[in-house]
Amino acid sequence: MQTLFSANGNATSEVWAKWATLSAREFYDGEFVADHVDKLQFCFEKALAFPASLTYLALNCGTSYRRTWQHIRSNKVGFKVIWFISKGTLSISRSNGSSIIEKGQMGILDSDAPFHCKMTPGVDGMFESYQLAVPAYLFLAHLEGAEQVNNVFSLETPQGKVVQRMLHLLVKEGENLSRRTAKPLTESLLEALADCIDLKGLDISRRQSLVDKRLADIENYILMNLSDPDLCYNRVASNCGISPRYLCYVLKANNTSFSDLLWKNRLPRARDLLVAPGTRGYPIHEIAFMSGFKSAAHFSRMFKAAYGCPPREFRNAIEGSVSPTTVCEDDRGEQILRAA
Repeated sequence: MQTLFSANGNATSEVWAKWATLSAREFYDGEFVADHVDKLQFCFEKALAFPASLTYLALNCGTSYRRTWQHIRSNKVGFKVIWFISKGTLSISRSNGSSIIEKGQMGILDSDAPFHCKMTPGVDGMFESYQLAVPAYLFLAHLEGAEQVNNVFSLETPQGKVVQRMLHLLVKEGENLSRRTAKPLTESLLEALADCIDLKGLDISRRQSLVDKRLADIENYILMNLSDPDLCYNRVASNCGISPRYLCYVLKANNTSFSDLLWKNRLPRARDLLVAPGTRGYPIHEIAFMSGFKSAAHFSRMFKAAYGCPPREFRNAIEGSVSPTTVCEDDRGEQILRAA
């Protein structure tokens, strides 16, 4: 990790002023207050800068931070900060309630609402934490609404341990990751965080019922076996450990059918293979077989019914070699072709 701030010695006013400036740069504007100690130990390091900022903080004295409406009006950054506490406690007071985050727990802080937080060292005299400052657009894509709650979430659950392992990976390897690699890893961490939040039964929860879980099993098996031309109702039920009758019940409970699940995944897979850099040169019949169709003719019929033109015309239109049609998106964001 990159060391951004380090102090070991007297807690002079210059030291605290330097930290306050750095804190405003890395997080947001606010009022910073620290308990002066004779022998200060203070370390602030950065592991990741994109697509979110992941930092490590360690100090041996109590510090507090206040962000008011005045700060927000002049510095509306929109970050949501997810705190992971390793030692000591973090106390947060907001207009809608208070919370105390202890060792082995995490909590969320919204920079666009006033708050007062206090970092207090533990029994060993140290406070340690990791902070993930997430831009609003990225937070909303994975944890929409989570900043509105004051709940504290344990990292000692099975889902929490997944979060810890992913966090450890980003801390250890963050400096070595390219943007291309860092983005999906960070998004996966946010999704793992969403799983932790689900365990608390919040209003924003996406907790799955047994039927939902069975549907997820069914969809996952279909996705993993889309290229199998013999994929069928009974085979899916058998490999998911349920009876065909129960599979029918699960699908009806979710207002879908086996064919809907199959084609809504198989056709987009074929569409992507038609124009993907690695397969755009493959013949149409090979794309058909790779997508699980038994014949090119069947593939062409199904593709035209879904996207409004045959596979070859779709590929040519995407590549710009012909223009009898234009490419646009339907209500679900799927690419389709319309007459020019």
